[in-house]
Amino acid sequence: MESFELVGYPQRYELVLKRLKQLIEEKFKEGDKLPSEMELAKLFGVSRATLREALRILEEEGYVVRKHGIGTFVSSRPILQSGMEELQSITKLMEKQGYKPHTKDIVVTKTYPNAKEAHMLRISPAEEIIKIERVRLAESIPVVYCVDRLPAKLFSSEFKFVGESLFDYLNDKLGIYIAYAISDIIPMLAEKNNVYKKLELEKSDVVLLLDQVHFDQNDIPILYSSNYFSPKKFRFYIVRKRV
Repeated sequence: MESFELVGYPQRYELVLKRLKQLIEEKFKEGDKLPSEMELAKLFGVSRATLREALRILEEEGYVVRKHGIGTFVSSRPILQSGMEELQSITKLMEKQGYKPHTKDIVVTKTYPNAKEAHMLRISPAEEIIKIERVRLAESIPVVYCVDRLPAKLFSSEFKFVGESLFDYLNDKLGIYIAYAISDIIPMLAEKNNVYKKLELEKSDVVLLLDQVHFDQNDIPILYSSNYFSPKKFRFYIVRKRV
């Protein structure tokens, strides 16, 4: 393995971090063990303290898993990431990050809401809803299982939705603009509701549920969605500002 020359960086660990990412992308796959700290420090020509700082950040970013007394291993890396403070369609998010969005297993039904659905949408249990279930894929990789509900009264004619951006459909077909959403963030096992089958996971895997109500500019609830994200494929982060 060739050595690297580290020049021109204000903090040497920053370039070590960059080179480690490059090394992982080019020469290692998920589950592979990285060379020892001593070997990596020699490779990059830095102290072990500098290397450990780079490895610490690499672990925080989800590139590796460090097992005490055993070594450092390449982890499965999310292919998509988004700030929790951002509200955008999954379609747009995939496109912005260079992936072609696809949909599979779409099921659209007209039904009556359960108590929770009626409460979230502020409608009577006697009012019908449109329920959309689908799996969203980045290229061919399933990343999120979506269950969306909308009041049927929004649609004066037949509901025709082909499965891509629901935000765009509401805006373009009905003139409804989703202004904001209130979200509950709930970790759960993938075996619940057979989510593991939808996202090609193990039953024991953990998924992140975003249970959220979307509102228009007039604070009217338009859409109640339950989106189950695979942390192996999708990473959320949040920017916190000091007050």
